Amino acid sequence: MIDQPAPPPPPGSLTRTVPARVVLAHLLPGAVEPALGPLTQQECAILRCGYLDEQLLVDVYGQMVPADTLKCASGRARALQDLLPHGVVVAGLSAMWVHTGGRVPGRLEKLRNADPDAVVTLGGVGCLRLERAVVDLARTAPPGMAVAAVLRARRAGLTRRELETALLSCRGGGMRGLRRARRLIDDLYAPGFQASPAPPAESC
Repeated sequence: MIDQPAPPPPPGSLTRTVPARVVLAHLLPGAVEPALGPLTQQECAILRCGYLDEQLLVDVYGQMVPADTLKCASGRARALQDLLPHGVVVAGLSAMWVHTGGRVPGRLEKLRNADPDAVVTLGGVGCLRLERAVVDLARTAPPGMAVAAVLRARRAGLTRRELETALLSCRGGGMRGLRRARRLIDDLYAPGFQASPAPPAESC
């Protein structure tokens, strides 16, 4: 007995050929959105790939954040948004990292009840202005860290006048260490002192 070919499917049958674009539209019902902040645990589990993770993701205080979202100040600030209680702003070395980039500091430094004039909003996150963060570090940080902060400010383009204005705005407990901070600024902004240039700024 000779096998007969199967009859064609009736019109409207589910076995008809479906265009690839229709299949893709069904599999991806919504628009694909880029990752603009820390990945969720589910996303990290799906995307886990040892060597590739190290190239694409940065550990920001326990959150895995796409490296290309950390190329500008607003992107770095957004990476901290979920870590800050209401009314708290980024301060200290963490604020310097937000403004200037580089390696993520060891711990997240925060400040409550900051002077509103000393705060700037970046990516929806409150952060001490760079000049205030530098002055605070110059006043109270260990000597090596204080010097590094002032040098980093100079490389970032902050002027001596901006730092001196921030110094004058310190009040109450913020006045501790003013003499040391002023001496550092005088020495490291002296006309003959050469600081290495800052790398070019990147945009998000």
